[in-house]
Amino acid sequence: MKRTLVTFSAAALLVLNGCGGGSSSSADDLAIDLPDEKTLVFYDTQSSSQYSYDTTSETYVDMNEDNATCNMIGKNGNLTTWNDIAAGDEKIIMLAAEYDFAIDGNVTFEDFYYLGHFHTEDNVQTFAAHGSSEFDPSVASNAKKATLLRFNAHLAEQEAIKTEIGAVLPVGESLCNFFVSEHTHESNATEEAAAHIALSTSGMIYVFEENEGVLESVQAPFGLDGVTECREDESSIIPYGDHGVLIFVAQSQKLYLVDNHGMDFHAHSTWNVDKFLPQGFAPTQMAGIGEGEDEHVHE
Repeated sequence: MKRTLVTFSAAALLVLNGCGGGSSSSADDLAIDLPDEKTLVFYDTQSSSQYSYDTTSETYVDMNEDNATCNMIGKNGNLTTWNDIAAGDEKIIMLAAEYDFAIDGNVTFEDFYYLGHFHTEDNVQTFAAHGSSEFDPSVASNAKKATLLRFNAHLAEQEAIKTEIGAVLPVGESLCNFFVSEHTHESNATEEAAAHIALSTSGMIYVFEENEGVLESVQAPFGLDGVTECREDESSIIPYGDHGVLIFVAQSQKLYLVDNHGMDFHAHSTWNVDKFLPQGFAPTQMAGIGEGEDEHVHE
């Protein structure tokens, strides 16, 4: 993979620049009403097709088209989203499908294809994709070396949380996927407990919070429309604001906004992905960055 930095705009310029040509949503799809200010990447592990979708401009881009950095044709990967708190931004990383932190240990530049995040140029945010060869320690900058160190620390933490959640699921349930907010909010000298949102292999959502070092269930579990089974490599959970997540499950080909707004977590909104992605494209994974609209403001 060449050492290339490719950019495409995170808003309407997505149609014109970067990882391939874009296509606007049709007139029938103008009321999709996905949360604004999110850049989502959808990937099909079977065909290696890959599209980004900008929720503000409601446009998608073929990321495999005429682009060496993003191109996944003939490759097999796994998308992941990482909130790099130290750097102050979110990142999308396309890991190699055969890579498993629990077995292989720390990620090296040979274990992923690209890393993408937002750059700000002339007050315009663009999504920049960096090829993995830029992280080869023989040529990598100190900043890129530090990025991999932080990412590996994140993966180690996620592996520990995965084990912790799996141990408290009800008998007969197994963990498919999960998300734990890395945002903490302090108000009146009290710290808001981080919700541990777990998606089981049967398609049920369980919510836990830590109490004196032990995870405890804080509400009744609930299901997602059209989901009866779940696999880790065919599901994705990414943050939305401070109190919610977006969940994608390949079985249903639906995207779910799950949040609480001061009450129990619930499926607030649901979208069929074929309403805003190219006809015939059936993704198996999703990643995404961007704050999204309606961020919670705490006084």
